[in-house]
Amino acid sequence: MSADDDRNALLAKALASVADGASARWCGDGYRFSTVGGGTQATVWHGQPTQAEAPEVAVRLTPKPVELIDRIARLIDAVDAVERPETLAVARLQSGGRTWTVHVCTWIGKGTADRSDPYGLGQDIARLHQQLARAGNDFADRKLTFERGPVPPADQELPAWYVARHLWRDRIFPRFADHQAQLRPQPIHGDLHWDNVVAGSSGGFGFIDFDKVMHAPPVFDLAKLIATGFFRISSSTGTAVFRQSRATDLLAGYQSIRPLSAAEIAALEGFALILNEETARLGHLYDVATYREQADAVGSWWTIRRRRKPSDPLGIRTASRTPNAPPRPAVQQLPFFPDPNN
Repeated sequence: MSADDDRNALLAKALASVADGASARWCGDGYRFSTVGGGTQATVWHGQPTQAEAPEVAVRLTPKPVELIDRIARLIDAVDAVERPETLAVARLQSGGRTWTVHVCTWIGKGTADRSDPYGLGQDIARLHQQLARAGNDFADRKLTFERGPVPPADQELPAWYVARHLWRDRIFPRFADHQAQLRPQPIHGDLHWDNVVAGSSGGFGFIDFDKVMHAPPVFDLAKLIATGFFRISSSTGTAVFRQSRATDLLAGYQSIRPLSAAEIAALEGFALILNEETARLGHLYDVATYREQADAVGSWWTIRRRRKPSDPLGIRTASRTPNAPPRPAVQQLPFFPDPNN
């Protein structure tokens, strides 16, 4: 059986599981489906209706539990300030010895996001955060955690991403236990990178793939977007270039809707660096050479930046400070991963 036959068979089972669930919001009939890919753990099909009045849909298969996907769907369906998918059906599927969750939602986005408008994107991210905070859904059991990146062998030259993390750790990794109130944890997207940002159907931006919703400081979403989408790697030299003006515009747009505290600005820098280590970890875990190369290039940038601009490496502290803001308190820092021997 070919790969296409396997995918078609899996889709048929997914649609049957939704029908068996007797969903009142989506019947599943009258659609043409095409595979559009998915992340490292998900498969997605795009469903186009044969009848004009029916919505376009996404049929997603994810290994995450059906109870979690249903819980996240209730949170996201309450958002109306920005474009996001609306859940139409959730069902459990057993296939090939695995348990999947089938998630059917409306298809949003009319093309790729407009990367030339970071200010507008910042505003829409702030609106999303405001509504997620007001929804009242408790996701405190899904707190932000990081896994360590792979530790290089003793006889190997230390990779740039590893060096950068240790050069900066004493200054930029915030002590969350002492500053949780200032960092204002709440439900956030949790996986905000460019692939999960789409062009809104009526202007602005839409957001997809909320499977990693977590209880964390909202600035983490901004840091992930900056860490993964605001560095350009030169194909000829392999060096990283940080798009500082775009990052500044993103934060300016965000703060026009939801001002950031001093602790959040400090934490953004730490999150951006530790997320580069996360890129390296995923590169090793899934054997993605481009991830490893990007992490090393950005790590080299951080190391050089430490010498040239140690007090404000991302160039966002001064730009993010409001005219009448009080002096920023000294923030006691310590590593994300307390380890006296590393």
